[in-house]
Amino acid sequence: MSVKIKKIELPQSGRVICVSDIHGSLDEFQALLKKVGYGADDTLILLGDLWLKGRQPRETIEFIVKLAENPNVHALLGNCDWVRKKLSDEENAWADTLPHIIDAGDYVFVHAGLRPGSLDTQKLDFCVKNDAFLETSPPLDRWVVTGHWPTFNYTHGVPSCNPIVNREKRIIAIDGGMVVRHGGQLNAFIIENGEFSFESFDSMPTVNITAPQSEDGGFNITWLDRHVERVSEGAEFSLCRHIESGRELEIANDQLWDDGGHLAVSIGTDYQLPLNAGDTVSVVAEYSDRYLAKHGGTVGWVSKSVTK
Repeated sequence: MSVKIKKIELPQSGRVICVSDIHGSLDEFQALLKKVGYGADDTLILLGDLWLKGRQPRETIEFIVKLAENPNVHALLGNCDWVRKKLSDEENAWADTLPHIIDAGDYVFVHAGLRPGSLDTQKLDFCVKNDAFLETSPPLDRWVVTGHWPTFNYTHGVPSCNPIVNREKRIIAIDGGMVVRHGGQLNAFIIENGEFSFESFDSMPTVNITAPQSEDGGFNITWLDRHVERVSEGAEFSLCRHIESGRELEIANDQLWDDGGHLAVSIGTDYQLPLNAGDTVSVVAEYSDRYLAKHGGTVGWVSKSVTK
């Protein structure tokens, strides 16, 4: 199958709102659109992986097809969108019209990534399923906005689900890991008059912070280097040694799993969130004396002593 390219012109003024990897999370998608104040005058670009994996695939595709009747809404295909068993004939026909690349002049939108060079020479597999594109790509000659690979997977230091803007490579990665990452979120990346901003939404439970907590740590095990070995095991946490770096840290036992005979970690970080009284954090996981939480898109630990 050849790559389908759609050319569009972005408005001289007004907002371009980009959302990727909705994964059937209609409630969160609608809440995010409300949070950014989305209106029919905005240009909305959906970067693939739209309806599968989440709890609302049927409702999500119905909503997006209706939304796409607005000429300012543009959607493209991701690797998960090729599986269409749950779509009606009408929805399958609509999905068949979707491009793999949206060419908007100074900006190119694609689900997973591009190789340097002409858009006409791109390979389909590379466009829709290119893991770790931000790390592996050389600098590009115009801005490329992508989803597919959760930004959490890129952060070796302080773990974050927020969009990443790499000005040297001219790559913008916006996938917040909704559904596919524990603690993920849905991001709306906004381009307005050449300036970048974003909003995000998740539906996780929250707790209020009643006392300050200082920042500490700053190490995160990424997906590509996810293997560890257990040094000692406790009731809730194990002391583990990260194979790639040799660094030792406590990892929650429920974040450890067998990866083809190797012990792997879903979320492994020593980062303690800096917080003030009055802050609110999203709870990723709860343990006897602490929370794995998220604040402003950043993931880290919160002592229960600052929530009482």
